[in-house]
Amino acid sequence: MAVETLSPDWEFDRVDDGSQKIHAEVQLKNYGKFLEEYTSQLRRIEDALDDSIGDVWDFNLDPIALKLLPYEQSSLLELIKTENKVLNKVITVYAALCCEIKKLKYEKVKIWFFMLLFKATDSSMVEGDCQIQMGRFISFLQELSCFVTRCYEVVMNVVHQLAALYISNKIAPKIIETTGVHFQVKVI
Repeated sequence: MAVETLSPDWEFDRVDDGSQKIHAEVQLKNYGKFLEEYTSQLRRIEDALDDSIGDVWDFNLDPIALKLLPYEQSSLLELIKTENKVLNKVITVYAALCCEIKKLKYEKVKIWFFMLLFKATDSSMVEGDCQIQMGRFISFLQELSCFVTRCYEVVMNVVHQLAALYISNKIAPKIIETTGVHFQVKVI
């Protein structure tokens, strides 16, 4: 069976009758309806789950509860991977500083808690009790001093890193081009 080839002068008449546009609009409307139905179905499921989750644990009846949070198993260095090696280093430095600031924030809460527990001495204390109480307080004062020193070091490091990044000296080489870069302000 021989296959006949069409001659080059045989062309289909490509008349745009608008059928493709109409078909695309119909599909778009169907997709919109599907999304609306799917969204309402998800909202119904979410509402049903919210009601049932609230009934499971009662603070007055159950003194213990589990708090399940996702745990990130990736290290900071695995999350920061771009093609630009200099950018990787800059982002790694700032990410490490942010992690250090977060650790200091939690340490601050522990120190405040201890300061709230420390009670002031009254005049009716027996001789020697004040000295014993002050001796127990010295370790906390040492920890507080180390905390303040560490906060100072971290803040100085942040300032030095920002100064190195935004250097305005024309002679010194730029680490990375920072014109038009603005950091977001986040209140801790």
